[in-house]
Amino acid sequence: MSNLTAIARGAVLGLGVAAAICLTPRLAVASDEQPGLAPAGYFHVFKLDRRTYAISEPKYWMENVSYLLLGTRQALLFDTGPGIYSIKAVVRSITTLPVLVIPSHLHLDHIGDLHEFNDVRLLDTPALRAQVHDGYFVEPPEQSLLRDSKPYRVNGWIADGQTIELGGREIRLLSTPGHTPDSVSLIDASHKRMFTGDIVNRMVTLVDVPGSDVNAMAASLRRLLELRPAGAPAYEAHSEQPIQPAELKMLAAGVAEIAAGHATSKPMCEGNVPMLRYDIGAFPFVLPTASGAKLPPFGSMTETLDWLGPPCPAAN
Repeated sequence: MSNLTAIARGAVLGLGVAAAICLTPRLAVASDEQPGLAPAGYFHVFKLDRRTYAISEPKYWMENVSYLLLGTRQALLFDTGPGIYSIKAVVRSITTLPVLVIPSHLHLDHIGDLHEFNDVRLLDTPALRAQVHDGYFVEPPEQSLLRDSKPYRVNGWIADGQTIELGGREIRLLSTPGHTPDSVSLIDASHKRMFTGDIVNRMVTLVDVPGSDVNAMAASLRRLLELRPAGAPAYEAHSEQPIQPAELKMLAAGVAEIAAGHATSKPMCEGNVPMLRYDIGAFPFVLPTASGAKLPPFGSMTETLDWLGPPCPAAN
């Protein structure tokens, strides 16, 4: 996002202009390559209820939000953010329970602190299992969206539709491709919530990254609508404001229109690549042009990008 956009978004989040300008904090990495402790105010932690926490990083330019779900025997952390600072230290300030970690998908800003945990599990697919080499999961840049991604250990696999028992709390994992093939969502029926990663986002929904598929996204949104607990909001990964049921229905209908070729777009530029922008209410979606060019990997975890730039300059 542009500096002006960053300042505006920071003001909305109550950061103040000074904090909003510093949305890309300096890396603080200890000698053993573990992320350092965050400065005061970097993480915004708040309760959704007494057993559910949001762990937000509003000063990081992508404004990631991870979620910690507590049972009586185990905790589940959904995403670990970009790894600028240690999310494990935040989790340990909340609970001493064993922690199972599931990333919503495998992009750089969701897997940054996976290496801090010893129980990381992914969606069980042949393609993902084939990426394990000598005990480590190895991502190509097109999958992580990071040119120099690091391997990490995977300790288990969870099938589509499988229920995870945390102790007095059952969480169901669903495969919800669209943003990426490996995207997953969580259904927390007893607390009437869904956790949906980047299937749709308030800031911008990217359907222009390697592996993204608008038809798969439309099918995943239909599935979420069918399986969601009555009245359940969707807690996404880049906004502290959940997507309400009426908004999710609107988005599902709008994405279906895009997939069917019935929606209107306008040209824009993202990372110097021509793209198409579709607006569903106040929710922007970015798709490739007819050329099919996708967003290239980032050079670093802190490299920034204007998600919704004006049309690219015409080639000479």
